[in-house]
Amino acid sequence: MLTTTGRRASLLTSPTLWLIVINIGAWVYLGLQGVDWMSPSPADLTAWGGNLGPYTLTGDWQRLVTSMFLHGGALHLGLNMFMLSQIGPLSEAVWGRTRFTLLYLLSGLFGGLASAWWYSNVAVRSLDGNMLRMALGFAPHFATTVSIGASGALLGASGALLVHALRAGDASKIELKVIFQVVALNIGMGFLMTGTDNAAHIGGALAGIAIGALLMLPGERWRIDRKVQSAIIFTVSLLLLVALVKQPPSAAVMAIAKTLRAAADQP
Repeated sequence: MLTTTGRRASLLTSPTLWLIVINIGAWVYLGLQGVDWMSPSPADLTAWGGNLGPYTLTGDWQRLVTSMFLHGGALHLGLNMFMLSQIGPLSEAVWGRTRFTLLYLLSGLFGGLASAWWYSNVAVRSLDGNMLRMALGFAPHFATTVSIGASGALLGASGALLVHALRAGDASKIELKVIFQVVALNIGMGFLMTGTDNAAHIGGALAGIAIGALLMLPGERWRIDRKVQSAIIFTVSLLLLVALVKQPPSAAVMAIAKTLRAAADQP
């Protein structure tokens, strides 16, 4: 990749490299803290910032960020980092390093929010099966899922590249090949690993497609500079995310979150 001055950009400034370093670093750090290297428990992942919907929707919004850098063991991490090593450099070449970084992170955040909504609703629906337990004096059992991983962000980057590929025609064959690899690996992970978070995948992919489509709009039509156009698109995307995040959760979700937190605080 060349900079605007014609010099080759340094590998050390590549967001792909640093995203991989951060993800691996988080896995190593958690392993050193006693979290299982190969198959961490949901409780450990939740404690370290996993995206548990009822927690996330009731104030723990930082989980949308931290969960993107947590993985369900070495296999999950290895597959996601391989996909990032494939999709990242190509995205940098197509969008530029700053736009790729923002697109990746925003897609991951939207995917995490979609996951939090979906699995919170699953937990609420599971309340119907707790009536007998509570009538007999037992604590209710909720169907809760902790979401982790970079897949939502990766599928968002893939979705944006798909938009570019469809507009680029024959010159986009390499993009289509890489996109196919990422999507196929995500589908394959669904067979290899239990608990695949399709809500995060779909949410991240839709966010990436939408942002990619907006970035592909010809700014010259409105006489807007390309950088200004990109800044507007990412700012509006972030404001939309904040507006969605600020939506108050239902009373049922708040009750589930309170019950889960009380159970977690018990020795």
